[in-house]
Amino acid sequence: MLRIALSTLLPVISACSGALPTAPARLLSSTSAQRAGAELFTANCAICHGLRGDGHGWRQEAIAPPPANLTVPPWSERAYAARTFLAIRQGVAGSAMAAWPNLSDEQTWQLVAYIETLPPGR
Repeated sequence: MLRIALSTLLPVISACSGALPTAPARLLSSTSAQRAGAELFTANCAICHGLRGDGHGWRQEAIAPPPANLTVPPWSERAYAARTFLAIRQGVAGSAMAAWPNLSDEQTWQLVAYIETLPPGR
């Protein structure tokens, strides 16, 4: 199975155009936003990233490079929230991570809020 280091994708994600978005005040720590994000994640993201966000979703074997493990830095870090937002909205070039422009800004931030609650992984 092809594995690609997260460090290989970081320059691609970092190169997303435009200014970094800013999360609405207190949204990332809001339990209601985190719950809404959990529902969105289960419905839309778990098939690839797994229910635990560890990259072990049902489709993982068919995806190259494999889905990101969202339980490890930088994805799990608050300082990376804006880049996670952009990865969701714009997708990640060179990966199977498609853009999700159909999600509202609020829904995308809810997903980011949920991802930050995932138990730390390896």
